[in-house]
Amino acid sequence: MRSSLLSAALLLTGSLVAAQSPGDVYHAPDGNSREMITSIYISPLANAPFQATVTAEWTKHLPDGSTTVVRNHRLVVRDGKGRIYQERRTLVPDGSPQKSVIFRIEISDPAAHTKYFCDPSLSECDLRSYDAPVTEPVAPAGQLGNSGRYLSRASLGTREMEGVEVTGTRETITTQAGVIGNSAPVDNTKEFWYSPKLGLNLQVLRIDPLHGDQLFTVTNLSQAEPDARLFILPAKCKVVDMRKQAPQVAGRQ
Repeated sequence: MRSSLLSAALLLTGSLVAAQSPGDVYHAPDGNSREMITSIYISPLANAPFQATVTAEWTKHLPDGSTTVVRNHRLVVRDGKGRIYQERRTLVPDGSPQKSVIFRIEISDPAAHTKYFCDPSLSECDLRSYDAPVTEPVAPAGQLGNSGRYLSRASLGTREMEGVEVTGTRETITTQAGVIGNSAPVDNTKEFWYSPKLGLNLQVLRIDPLHGDQLFTVTNLSQAEPDARLFILPAKCKVVDMRKQAPQVAGRQ
């Protein structure tokens, strides 16, 4: 009996080894999920220069009550002509020794209607058209068209941040059940602390039950005119003019 059990065990072990041998295929290649957040908007407002650091903190709430947090910080600059220089950096886990690194530099010029998307060394840039508005109309509170969404708005008063007076506003968009496949109404809330002088939100808090909480804060703010060299590409920079690229026709290479 013992010999039979040992033989059965050896046969089972042999079959498992054979099933897991190198080169076996267990499933077809699979995709993945990816999310992206958009930082604070910097308008090409003239005569309101500044230089600052924008910090981002993205918190996701997991089903067991724990959280994941990723962060970054980046340099943002605007000169008196409304030109904008800004870094784009990777998000890294909170408390990790991993460093946030620059993966792109963007330089916008509202007068020339140009925007450069450059590698961190400014050795190569894609050039695209740029026509960003200085201001945009704010939606009135109430029903948002026929979308099944309702906007409510409340004032949070005024205070000072980074030596600048800011005005606080809380906005909540309630999405009715069934609009996005939701079985119950969903609230998305945003809090803004806005500087009319700079045309800039110095802090934004987004409370989103689907994508987590996002906090953006402007620090190290200087209102001095920045170094003009930030807006000039190096002489050896290779520029690819994407405005001249022929549009692709569906079904053609």
